[in-house]
Amino acid sequence: MTKIYLITGFLGSGKTSFLQNVLDNDTSRSGVLMNEFGSISIDSSLVQRKDMDMIELTNGSIFCSCLKNNFIESLRILIERKLENLYIESSGLADPANMLTIIDLLTEQCSHDFTYEGSICIIDGLHFMKEINMMVSVENQIKHSKIILLNKMDLISPELATEIKNKLRSINNQAPIYEMVNGRIDFNSLKFSAIITNEAGESSNTTENRPKTIIIKLKDNNISIDDIITTINFLKEFCYRIKGFITIEGITYKIDTVNEKLDVIQYKHTSEKFDDQTLVLISKIGIGIISKILTFIQQSLKNKIDIIS
Repeated sequence: MTKIYLITGFLGSGKTSFLQNVLDNDTSRSGVLMNEFGSISIDSSLVQRKDMDMIELTNGSIFCSCLKNNFIESLRILIERKLENLYIESSGLADPANMLTIIDLLTEQCSHDFTYEGSICIIDGLHFMKEINMMVSVENQIKHSKIILLNKMDLISPELATEIKNKLRSINNQAPIYEMVNGRIDFNSLKFSAIITNEAGESSNTTENRPKTIIIKLKDNNISIDDIITTINFLKEFCYRIKGFITIEGITYKIDTVNEKLDVIQYKHTSEKFDDQTLVLISKIGIGIISKILTFIQQSLKNKIDIIS
């Protein structure tokens, strides 16, 4: 019997950190399905474990018609490998309102037994009160969850934590709320209720409203990390998220920007499937982001990076 867990949460909430910690403590035969909006996967290299089954679905949301059939087929493939646990990390912009419909379709196609344990929604305590008004998908992630994990508790006041919990309960008063720091919690302590929090609905993820994603690739070794930081600081106000890895002079940097907060840390990777010259941008302003990038590159970086739209 394969147990399926869906992990949701807005961009930068801590989904990948949570999944890393879960996998580090999971001794069973487990698999992962990673979903990212961009055409390449950045986070898969962070969670890949030796001999672990993993499928990556990119360039859209698994809840959108553009990927839904591939999502169901990928789940079927992983389940029929007779895994004990299967973790799905959805994109931060994913709207899981139709997950129960997808599970019904999967049941018809899958020959191996499985159970859908439910959705775990990761909440960014630092930015949630701003994010809740950004997109309907943020509210639907909460509404359709069985477990809510309030992350970054070390960065917020008790008063703000109470305000956030009250808002969460106004959206979903059935899912228990657990507190968490750095994506760390005892997974076995989470209590999944048999109660269905909400009936299946229509996902707001469609091909028409999907955000524009842009890929930036380094093509000139003479660029500096300061050049990269300057570029990101210019672009971040126009983006929901900027993330990826850049290697300069033998040093690899993990770059992550969400809510205009930029983190740049040195990173040592072990995965063979690792692209260390790429950044992925999720645009707030649609295709208009391209002209801003081109202008900045031409004026400030002398065309040392390429854009793949």
